[in-house]
Amino acid sequence: MIIDFRVTAPVSEWMDPEEAKRVFPNSFMRGYIESAYETELMLSVTPEHMVKAMDDAGVDYAVLQAEWALGDYKKQNDAVYRIAKKYPKKFPRYYLTINPLEDMDMAGTVEREVKERGFSGLNTQTWAQRMYPTDRRFYPVYAKCQELCIPVTFHASINFTTDRSIEFSRPIYIDHVACDFPDLKIVGNHGGWPWVTEMVAVAWKHKNVYIEIGAVSPKYIGMPGTGWDPLMVYGNSLLQDRVLFATDDMIPWQRCIDELNALPLKEKVKEKWLGLNAARLLSL
Repeated sequence: MIIDFRVTAPVSEWMDPEEAKRVFPNSFMRGYIESAYETELMLSVTPEHMVKAMDDAGVDYAVLQAEWALGDYKKQNDAVYRIAKKYPKKFPRYYLTINPLEDMDMAGTVEREVKERGFSGLNTQTWAQRMYPTDRRFYPVYAKCQELCIPVTFHASINFTTDRSIEFSRPIYIDHVACDFPDLKIVGNHGGWPWVTEMVAVAWKHKNVYIEIGAVSPKYIGMPGTGWDPLMVYGNSLLQDRVLFATDDMIPWQRCIDELNALPLKEKVKEKWLGLNAARLLSL
């Protein structure tokens, strides 16, 4: 079984393409355009393309996540809901997002989306608002997610914006949240790099913290000297049940799967990383 724990709705599904061409290259997100995406290519992606590429690579399921960093978070939630309902077998689980700069009742938003539209997790991007995960404005949200038994994901790695510090996404802040909400299931996105050791330590300490490796080429995870060594050691042993495969739409599925299968991991661990761990977390 292969489960991609994190894919996002195509931009064209929640923003007018012409508006996106104007906004993205001139926004704080332009660093992503320069480092990872080409605007035209980004806007050409459709849900149909995504599903076909996943099918071709043998990906059984994916978690479709709304991701607020730019644009209207409500439109992104709507887009995720539409796509998940159109392809329920491919996206049996889908996560909403929130924007604390606009939403004055984030906990209420989470509860409504879960109970009325079937969302089963929350994806946060606190760095986009220049907030830390420990900002007390999020605490009623975490309490609600803990009550509803749904996971919360945090960006836990470098960001490529031009004016927001990477400090907002250090895994150590996840440790604080996990201490305050011991029954909350938490996923640290992107493996914690460049603080991989810190991410591993937080996951080792808290049994409900998972490490997701989306937007990272697996071959670099297995390459000595890149900073991923602690994950290769502990992800192959103590934390083998809490590493989650993901692409984040940034690296082709077949390439990611082939590179992960080439890592010097135990065969049973590869199966866990690729899907068994996610299946257990997602109750699939």
